[in-house]
Amino acid sequence: TDESNHRVNEWLIHHMDESPFHKLCYDTSVTTRHINEDYLTEHDNDSALQTDATYGMTPLHMLAMNPHAPADSISTLLNSNQEAVFSLDNEEKTPLDYARDYNVGGLVALVNGLCNHRNAA
Repeated sequence: TDESNHRVNEWLIHHMDESPFHKLCYDTSVTTRHINEDYLTEHDNDSALQTDATYGMTPLHMLAMNPHAPADSISTLLNSNQEAVFSLDNEEKTPLDYARDYNVGGLVALVNGLCNHRNAA
């Protein structure tokens, strides 16, 4: 339900105070501009590989499980560091697993980004 999703979102946001990029990626109003201009521009692309201490998730895990994250923001984060898509969290899940369960548009963006990267290589 919407109420349940809201409670989970609030809990995650308050438990990610030590990981500002992760917190941004689970914000319901996250945009590509937030990811690209507000975070990646100020930090380097390796910030996409940072894991939080509690769950072992990268920012891409958080963005992929955010049902409100636009597909282009997921593509932007994937393009900043493609290694993140294969990172396992403490549950042994990748961002692809979370996108499949929570953000189908994000899953399509991840698969498309991987195919484009492979074809360019």
